[in-house]
Amino acid sequence: MKTYKDAYALLLEKQSAYKFKQRQKKEVLYKKIPELFTIDHEMNLLGIALTRATINQDLNKMECLRKEMDNLVAQKLKLGAGYETLLSPPYYCPLCKDQGMVNNEICQCLGQCLTETSFSDYDLKSKARRETFHSFDPQYYSDVAIGEGEPSPRGNAKKIKQTMLKYCKNYESISDQLLFTGSPGVGKTFMSNCIVNNLTQKGYGIIYVTAAHLVSSIQDQLFRLGKTSAQVFEPLLLCDLLIIDDLGAEFSSEYSQKQLYEVIDSRLNAEKKMIISTNLTVLKIQESYDERLSSRIRGNFKTIPFYGEDIRLIKARKGRS
Repeated sequence: MKTYKDAYALLLEKQSAYKFKQRQKKEVLYKKIPELFTIDHEMNLLGIALTRATINQDLNKMECLRKEMDNLVAQKLKLGAGYETLLSPPYYCPLCKDQGMVNNEICQCLGQCLTETSFSDYDLKSKARRETFHSFDPQYYSDVAIGEGEPSPRGNAKKIKQTMLKYCKNYESISDQLLFTGSPGVGKTFMSNCIVNNLTQKGYGIIYVTAAHLVSSIQDQLFRLGKTSAQVFEPLLLCDLLIIDDLGAEFSSEYSQKQLYEVIDSRLNAEKKMIISTNLTVLKIQESYDERLSSRIRGNFKTIPFYGEDIRLIKARKGRS
């Protein structure tokens, strides 16, 4: 039951984000072509009148109103490129009209959400919802340089925040795959949460999962649920961003490395973006994983190193003082 609740919640988030993006597109077009706003307003009024005429079964009035609507649509067609956004159905999923069901069967939009939630152990409704760029506090990092000619952990954290803000702002045009490295508690997961919060508000589909959960979920779906490889890997390939957290904490075996390789290699080949966070150094990744997997990570991911003391320990000390 929880899986269905999570899937419906995810579907509602996607629908809401879609409608938000549509409203933004409309506002841009209205500024560009003011006549569109006037026509849309007139069409809304006609829609209300048509509803009343339908209730009253006034056939002549209904016919006249439909002709007026057709004339307004024709005017839109003459206004040039961009109008199609305003003419498109106001639904995230036109198949089920955002109901999640078609002919008493699960629509593909809800099915996609069910599959995504089977992977994701990420909950934006609780603590992670508060972890945003606004709440990211560099004061938890030392301002003492980590070495001669090197920035301090605080300076490094501020730079990472600015880099990730640009990453989110220019998400469509950025092709970088990111590797967050650093010891436990230095802000890697917090920064991932900041990115997820920012991008989900813009309507992007994200799967956020630990490496351990990813491997175990793939195995469970293949062998216990009897899904095909295509069914299992499709959501991992289709989502806009895949975040794999805590690489290196999973039980390492030939099988787990093969599954991780398949996921990472497939997304790289499809030019789909990923973020991987790990407590391992790049050298340790090379030592811990086979050549195929480690080379794909080392050769295709931009390393973002995090430095500093475990922030959870700092907060615990402050709580006792």
